[in-house]
Amino acid sequence: MSYYFPKDFLWGSACSAYQIEGAWNEGGKGMSCHDHYARLPEYAHYYEMGRPDSCSDFYHHYREDIDIMAEHGLKTFRLSFAWPRICPNGPDDVNQEAIDYYNDMLNYLLEKNIVPFMDLYHWDLPQWVLERGGATNYEFVEWFEKYARVCYAAFGDKVKYWSTVNEPNFSIFSGYYAVNGDGAGSFPPFEQDRTKAFTACHIMNLAHMRAVKAYREMGFGGKIGAVIDLFPMYPYSLSDERDIYAADRRFDFYAGKWLGPMLLGKYPEIFDDAYAQYMPENFQQEIADAYEEMDFIGDNYYGPGYARYTDATPEKFELCPDPEAGANGSWQEFVGMKVYPEGLYDILNLIHKKYHPKEIIVTENGVAFRRDEANPAVPTEIDDTRRIKYMRAHIMMLSRAIESGIPVKGYYTWAIEDTYEHGLGCNYDFGLIAINYDTMERTPRSSFKWYSEFIKANT
Repeated sequence: MSYYFPKDFLWGSACSAYQIEGAWNEGGKGMSCHDHYARLPEYAHYYEMGRPDSCSDFYHHYREDIDIMAEHGLKTFRLSFAWPRICPNGPDDVNQEAIDYYNDMLNYLLEKNIVPFMDLYHWDLPQWVLERGGATNYEFVEWFEKYARVCYAAFGDKVKYWSTVNEPNFSIFSGYYAVNGDGAGSFPPFEQDRTKAFTACHIMNLAHMRAVKAYREMGFGGKIGAVIDLFPMYPYSLSDERDIYAADRRFDFYAGKWLGPMLLGKYPEIFDDAYAQYMPENFQQEIADAYEEMDFIGDNYYGPGYARYTDATPEKFELCPDPEAGANGSWQEFVGMKVYPEGLYDILNLIHKKYHPKEIIVTENGVAFRRDEANPAVPTEIDDTRRIKYMRAHIMMLSRAIESGIPVKGYYTWAIEDTYEHGLGCNYDFGLIAINYDTMERTPRSSFKWYSEFIKANT
């Protein structure tokens, strides 16, 4: 089987501070929104499978983990800075202990010839931000810019790939509205308020623009973008033009509310005809005035979605199951996502043709397996041939995309090691490195060894 990849392609793996760092109350770190809500009895059901207190304890094991990355030839590692660790109590409160910790971690990556790719915000909003209104408050734009400038000043000489935000559908929008249907959001503050949801979306877009502009002004010369969970939205019936229309509108709602502003400087049409009542006044003009071009878009791809037409709502779409779903082994154990490698090619092609980004980086792609409920501390499948099959099939689609002229510049598996997953605890294994949560022993899986050999052969 032949593949085509440029020699400078970014072969990496990813994770977030929120999902592996742990040390939730060490090193001067402030409370994240999750630290706060996980300790409130009325919200305990969101965290009944575990809290993000220790995770895989990357905070204390990062040198060991980076050594394993280097031994396996990893070219680049994507992680996030923990905003509540760096600014624990307010926008002007900078924690030097956190700056020192991240500088040491970044220096060690560079010593091992691993390129760092860092997210500014990956799900762990500081609780002080949420208590002041979160992203429903226009001051959020100023707070985010201040935080971004602190990070650029402290780490800009080491980090040449930056993302402003990861999956804001969840960490921002889903605090106030269920992104996959009506109902309360599944992230703090767990509210149900469409106006707050769409306002927060708009303000996060403005904050992204401000952070991109600040990076340009500070002159570090690296690349900056944003990471969105992107997947193709297929019509329930290809023979029904209404379903095709509905699928397009569903995509514009889910992904277009980020891609439109960030890549085109405008919201998609559905925001004018179905969602304007929930948006701030003059929202289109505010985005046009604030627009800052970015260097790449990051795509987190796990599986496809499906939609069909309805005239019961202004949106004119509703989610629906895969019309071809059946007992065919095509579904992940992880929250029922369909394993569909061809969808990765389809979404890369759609992004390229519709939004024309300079570069696309696949910032997450992975599969998870459920741990034994009777002994959840022990990892699954060290010899994980199912994951190897999954990775090979998706990487084949990457090669196809590049040969088609789509500017894909990198691929990051999710995840470098077993993770804490919001609402699911540490009960699903995504990692190339297996973690025993009783002993914190690290064991590279067969998939990491396979990936190592693949990287070597394609670099």
